[in-house]
Amino acid sequence: MIHFCCLISIPMVLVATVASAQDGLSHPRVAGYLPDYRVAAIDPSIGSRLTDVVFFSIEPQPDQPLRHPQWEAAKPLLQSWKKQHGVRVTITLGGWNRSSGFPKIAATPTSRKAFGTEVLKLCQDYGLDGVDLDWEHPQNAREEADYAALIIELKRVLKPHHLTVTAAVAGWQNLPKAGWLALDAVHLMAYDGPKQHSTYESAVADVQRLRDQGMPADRIRLGLPFYGRGITERDKALTYAEIVKKYAPSPEVNEVEGAYFNGPDLIRRKLKFTAEQKLNGVMIWEIGQDAPGDAGLLRVIDAHVRASQR
Repeated sequence: MIHFCCLISIPMVLVATVASAQDGLSHPRVAGYLPDYRVAAIDPSIGSRLTDVVFFSIEPQPDQPLRHPQWEAAKPLLQSWKKQHGVRVTITLGGWNRSSGFPKIAATPTSRKAFGTEVLKLCQDYGLDGVDLDWEHPQNAREEADYAALIIELKRVLKPHHLTVTAAVAGWQNLPKAGWLALDAVHLMAYDGPKQHSTYESAVADVQRLRDQGMPADRIRLGLPFYGRGITERDKALTYAEIVKKYAPSPEVNEVEGAYFNGPDLIRRKLKFTAEQKLNGVMIWEIGQDAPGDAGLLRVIDAHVRASQR
């Protein structure tokens, strides 16, 4: 394999202008992803338990306007959360099967600048507080360097307008340090690992790996799964709502019929770790998977955050 790390330079002159203090992102943050296919069924009351909602997602493509066909349907809910509870509203660009346009978008200064202009227009037209990038995933050192350069360009464009740039990253993902430092926050996808997909130990290891790459602790949001995944049958997945309805597990249980999930006790343990490490908070994939009422994990998170602020 040919490594490009020594052939590519990140525009360090920009780093000093984009790596300053975050735009008011005090912690702890509770950021929840809301996929477009969940909007109609979401409980509007849960907005009071979030600090950030991330609408998922737009598939970016070169030389095409950034628009989401379901934005108008989602806008009343998202704007009501923003108005009533001060929730910051951002939107994801990319995602698992919506990332094919990133390599070309990030490849040159010209394409990055054009994308930055389009992203700013999107934020202004939609009344957003920023954008969340989700390139799954750069395939080599050149694409990682291009991704860092794209992040730096977006932060340069958005920062004067007090708009944020976050990114969802896997626990194993790499990025040049300049790219990490240009982000206001990282949504660390500390789940979908091998076997028991989101243990306490794997979460700790994912955070440490990110910090070893130069990401400050106070910009890391630890990802919490609101779903279970098969330990050996990897395609087996259950929402936390389905798990509670079918199995009614006790708070300390994290496994049912070969599927591993995060129950209330494990969520509390991860929240304690987040506080001890002075992380920026937590990220949830995704809020539409939660159990309703008192059985919900978001209630556990909200109670913990409120208790910590007393």
